[in-house]
Amino acid sequence: MERSLLWKQDETYSNYRIPGLIVTDRGTVITYCEARHTPGDWAFMDILAKRSEDCGKTFSEPFRLADGTDRFPTVNNPVMVQDRNGRIHFLYCENYGVKDGARIIRRFSDDDGLTWSRRIDITESTLPEFRNVFALGPGHGIRLSDGTLIIPVWMVPKYHGAPEARHGPSVTSTLYSRDDGKTWQTGQILESGPRVISPNETEAAETSDGGVYLSIRHQSTTRAQAYSDCGYLNWHDFRPVPELADPQCFGSVISYSDGVRPYSLILGNCATKTARARVTVRRSTDDGRTWSEGLLLDEERGGYVELGADPSRGIIYAVYEEN
Repeated sequence: MERSLLWKQDETYSNYRIPGLIVTDRGTVITYCEARHTPGDWAFMDILAKRSEDCGKTFSEPFRLADGTDRFPTVNNPVMVQDRNGRIHFLYCENYGVKDGARIIRRFSDDDGLTWSRRIDITESTLPEFRNVFALGPGHGIRLSDGTLIIPVWMVPKYHGAPEARHGPSVTSTLYSRDDGKTWQTGQILESGPRVISPNETEAAETSDGGVYLSIRHQSTTRAQAYSDCGYLNWHDFRPVPELADPQCFGSVISYSDGVRPYSLILGNCATKTARARVTVRRSTDDGRTWSEGLLLDEERGGYVELGADPSRGIIYAVYEEN
């Protein structure tokens, strides 16, 4: 392991939270986060990103991808995904897309993240008539072998009658595009079940047969999972995973295929039921049905964990919150 500090409290931002990371088709690493002026989820914040062209050894100076404003101080839950033509899609929320005209926004880059398009409003694709709070991922989206783009999302349905700004009771789903990000739709919703309570922050990985595996945070002390053949319909095996302890925190899952080792899913989270600590990375060679004991990255610290992979260079990246 090689370690480096990506973001540190400074005079402008008291907290850097909600990390995301992608490795582009050229091998460029782009990492991004919420840069908060104060700690809370509804704080005034910006979204910052950095690029690395040397496999994470050095990173560019941070650049701003979204600005908090007096009207929408909270710009949050940043997610990136790259389509089969090389375009990088960056999506984020304004005030969780909940009230006063808040939106879900997309921008894109055609030069490996050096420059970015204007803001494009895709709110109508996110069931605004159905829900209050809406949030992407967080983390990253995926591109399936057939080119479909998948970004997990979570939302609070209006039928619960919860206050507009409350984060629960929640459901999870996926935002998907079958035309390289030109248009987006929201897929089938996964509701709470007898053992999966208020599913929310989720990440996806492609399985060895071209399907989709979801790793889900819910109101319990383990992670939950679900499978789909396409990533937006016909979810099955939606249940908790007792062997994956989790302190109700965001965790990450990626696929890794280098043509040499067995096709693998790699999962990173805080592997404890009681605290945001014990950042651990595990491997599954059977599409998430069983998991290795894992590699402990950090015993004492932890928080949201995000993973990325560059199989062509044999590298797995982990970005995690220290505290």
